[in-house]
Amino acid sequence: MTQLLQNINRVDFIETRYLSNIVLLGNSEVTLQYWRNFIELCLVGLASVDVSQSIDNGSRLTTIKLTARTTSDFDVDHRRLAWRVTTVEGDQYLIGTTEQPFPVTTVANDFPDKPTEQSGKKITVSWQTPLNILKIKG
Repeated sequence: MTQLLQNINRVDFIETRYLSNIVLLGNSEVTLQYWRNFIELCLVGLASVDVSQSIDNGSRLTTIKLTARTTSDFDVDHRRLAWRVTTVEGDQYLIGTTEQPFPVTTVANDFPDKPTEQSGKKITVSWQTPLNILKIKG
């Protein structure tokens, strides 16, 4: 099964150590018990999230891949980051928790040959988890 979340107009990040006291509601929803200082990424265009599921040794494994572009420099600096994405409809999703496996974030320069294509820093976040993508409630 593959699901694509499009029209993501806001992407925020936070170090996973600041996500304490989140409550998992099953394997596809989460509630954040109090306000947290997520840092907004300055996006170029819209971001997207691809969610696919597979069975590995009898266990379900979900692979979540966030792709976003920014014009500003972004350094991961060996931090363990979790990501919050917001769609144009206002739905929010969390990619990553305080426990392993943590999302893997990579940053690459993206300077295409055609002047009509978007350029800047391409941020790719990959998370393989037994959970689903976590919709943030309330």
